[in-house]
Amino acid sequence: MSLNGDNSKKILVVGIGNPLRCDDGVGPYVADCIEAKGIKHVKVWVTQQLHIEDVEPMLEFKRVILVDASTDGPPLDFRRVESLKGQLLSSSHHLSAETLVNLAHSIYHRDLSMQLCSIRGNSFEVGNRISSDVLACAQEAVELICTCL
Repeated sequence: MSLNGDNSKKILVVGIGNPLRCDDGVGPYVADCIEAKGIKHVKVWVTQQLHIEDVEPMLEFKRVILVDASTDGPPLDFRRVESLKGQLLSSSHHLSAETLVNLAHSIYHRDLSMQLCSIRGNSFEVGNRISSDVLACAQEAVELICTCL
């Protein structure tokens, strides 16, 4: 992750997903909406997936909010990410938010304050359209996240 520039901003919003896989693009969509608001203490970053290397720059922020599509669960979920003690890294291809929190603690001996906003998607087919009900949840997520900033 390249976060060059002013990292003195206190909150990082990370939109995760592939905009060319329909509802999987909801994370980047929400992140772009938040960035358009121009909130000075918020930095926005968009990526298709998380990587081990993302932990170190995330530690520069007071709080990290991940926004991602999910395949199950409630239409919109916003929760604090807790460390899963004893969780081992089984793959570097798909990292969970909990794995990032664990890596921050085990490698850097620091706590990573992280929240996860999950929006349940309906279609993950190839295409660049987000479903209307997912877009409605995305707008709700933008407002919810902005009240927490």
